[in-house]
Amino acid sequence: MSILYIIISLSLIQQSAFANAEDHDEDQASSSSSFIDSYEKGVQSYLTNEFEDCVYYLEQAVDRYRNYYETTANCRIECDYATRDVKNRGDFIHPVNIENLQFYELILKRTLCLTNCRKRNFKSLPFEEDFEGYYMDLFKNRRAYAYLHSCYTKTDQITEAASAALTYMVKHPGDTVMQKNFENSIETPGVNKTEIVDMEEKKFVELFVAGILALNDKNWENAVSFMESSVMQYIFDENQCRAYCEGEFDHGFLPDFISAIGNHFTNALYCKKNCSMEMGQVRGKFYENMFAAHYKYLQMAYYEVKKYEESYRTGLSYLLFDKHNEDMHNNLKLISKEHKGLLGKDAFKDRREAAEYRERQLYEEKLIAFIKREFESTSSDIESNEEEYLNRKPIGEEELYSVNSSDDDNQRETTIEEGTIYQTPNRGYHEEF
Repeated sequence: MSILYIIISLSLIQQSAFANAEDHDEDQASSSSSFIDSYEKGVQSYLTNEFEDCVYYLEQAVDRYRNYYETTANCRIECDYATRDVKNRGDFIHPVNIENLQFYELILKRTLCLTNCRKRNFKSLPFEEDFEGYYMDLFKNRRAYAYLHSCYTKTDQITEAASAALTYMVKHPGDTVMQKNFENSIETPGVNKTEIVDMEEKKFVELFVAGILALNDKNWENAVSFMESSVMQYIFDENQCRAYCEGEFDHGFLPDFISAIGNHFTNALYCKKNCSMEMGQVRGKFYENMFAAHYKYLQMAYYEVKKYEESYRTGLSYLLFDKHNEDMHNNLKLISKEHKGLLGKDAFKDRREAAEYRERQLYEEKLIAFIKREFESTSSDIESNEEEYLNRKPIGEEELYSVNSSDDDNQRETTIEEGTIYQTPNRGYHEEF
């Protein structure tokens, strides 16, 4: 069984247990009036200068969209693994897989699972009112936060206004007007900079940043704890994003059966590729290889707490993503030389979740290369979907982390500059040095 499956299943169970303990009255109200309704009322209130109502309805809209996003993604994850379980158990209607019919049986069972999950969670689906995806795009691009910034400002909620501006800028880093609005907000008397947050920040970020700060403080045990928790949360957060990519798709024409499957799959594949890039959006900047970075810092932290086998394994796992990294190779040589007797056979195995993540990444990259090569004459629309991500100049890790190397053979130590972290671990705004 996939370790990614185990991690995500545990997260879903925890979320379900928490949800069952909560009062669902508000959720029921949300399902009867969609986030689209709330958004329209909020914008109308803005246009008529009813700014308190604007805040009320737009806060309601983004909360309801977040609930829709998480519930929809979790339904898809739950049903994906339910059908995988059917396959693993061989629990098919007919024992012989003639003409690949078992594949379609799994699709039908997954469809039934999704239908039942939606019935449990939604009285009506928002896209029933949104055939062209107009409103979905508004929420994916955080447009509501541009209105919220104005309405918060008009109601003297300056800290919230700054947070709304920051949240919007994550998706629109080149918006100079909003950048100016943000700068004005954080300089306004009475603003609480420690409470300025990206309101749509992924849950893993707080754990990851706390781990970095623990490394800065040489609090190695806490660094291990935070980073390990961040690995699990990162996998779950990204898989929610990936599951959300499996939504409706307008082909723009009437394809035949196989072409429809291929086109829809390609659309979802590019969307899923963008998820890993979205996960790199951390507190005002974009970082490549955010998932791999966990293993880089776990290797150092485990070494410092004298858990050399785990240190070696996490170092190997990091090299899956950066195989020519000289510093990491030297670190592993040092461990192998000084602590060889403490390394069991498991020390020389990549961590399972890292290996599975990398294999999926490589396979998807090969599929995309195949699509671009073999369908070149019809791929212009597909390429435009990824253009804004591929043309971005990512901020390298060197702007977040600096490496201090000694001349002797000691374990290399990486120091993360706290001053370059955009926000403090309690998620508040932190001015860069």
